[in-house]
Amino acid sequence: MKVLHTADWHLGKTLRGVSLHEDQAHMLDQVFQTVVDEEVDVLIVAGDVYDKTSPSEAAMKLYGDFLERVHMETDAAIVVIAGNHDSGQRLGTASKLYDRKRILVRGPVIRDEYPLILEDNAGLVAISALPYGEIYAARRALEDEALASPEDVLRAQIAAARAHVPEDARWIIVAHAFVTNCQPTESERTLTVGTVETVPSTIFDGAHYVALGHLHRPQSAGQDTIRYSGSPLAFGFDEAGSTKSMTVFDLDANGRVVDLKTVPFEPLRQVREVKGLLADLVAEAVKHPSDDYIRAILLDEGALIEPAAQLRPYYPNILQTLREKNRELVMNSAGRAQSKLDDPMSVIGEFLTYVRGDRATSQELEVMKTILDQPVLEDVK
Repeated sequence: MKVLHTADWHLGKTLRGVSLHEDQAHMLDQVFQTVVDEEVDVLIVAGDVYDKTSPSEAAMKLYGDFLERVHMETDAAIVVIAGNHDSGQRLGTASKLYDRKRILVRGPVIRDEYPLILEDNAGLVAISALPYGEIYAARRALEDEALASPEDVLRAQIAAARAHVPEDARWIIVAHAFVTNCQPTESERTLTVGTVETVPSTIFDGAHYVALGHLHRPQSAGQDTIRYSGSPLAFGFDEAGSTKSMTVFDLDANGRVVDLKTVPFEPLRQVREVKGLLADLVAEAVKHPSDDYIRAILLDEGALIEPAAQLRPYYPNILQTLREKNRELVMNSAGRAQSKLDDPMSVIGEFLTYVRGDRATSQELEVMKTILDQPVLEDVK
């Protein structure tokens, strides 16, 4: 059985305020063409179909039109789950209207996890679609108040799913999770606060293949049959120059994953960095204009007059300009203060360094200290 595994489309997403709608439509055309070219039997989307729980009409139309196209123009089955960016209720609203022999869309966590059962010349294949569920929602759905972490939730989902897998069937699990020792990017949202968000790869024991979503880098998770396909587009400059892909494989009669390969996406626009003196970057842009999504790293010293405006006529999608001496701070902190909030002098000093690239002078430090040392007056009623 030929399977195509994708995830983390994030339809409706913007990159530093710029819409990615055209890029995502171009991406979905490639997914469809791969279904056709590879004669895929099952298309899997492992969560984060949308970027927001309340997606735009344009994003919903993109998704709906794509599902209809695959259903009407190919024989492929379709399995989709909600990720942590999706509204499970919204994604699963129309699932009862779908062709239940070919389409399984799982939005909210439910108690009885019935798989999609498919059949080929070798027998049955059961595909369990396990959507991401917040801990409190999962407690209600699974009627288990002891669930206290993403691992607890996923372990309970797998147990519920296992009970409905036919004894002789080959088993595929689709899940949205952060598996221990895998590598995230700067664009994933944290799954939980106040508890460990990762799960061990051993939680999937018994499955012949695990199609994962959530992490945007394509990678295996402990073994080659537990995989993240990664996102189809780069959603941050930490992924500049990276190759995005979808995963295709065959599941043979014995449940072995064979002929596994990645099919690279060809993005409409690249996410990339340019680096140098502003005058040199402008000269290069004049020679080779581009509508790629660009961050410029400037090596100049001293004042510059609107560097982004100088580059924008040739790079219309320039999204960020940084000074080289600021870059390490920006890349490491991602805009978050590293100093402790109970040390206001350090927080203010870090802020000054962040916005202007220079540390506070001794005179500025003295002014800050004088202000912070003043007593706080409070009305007493």
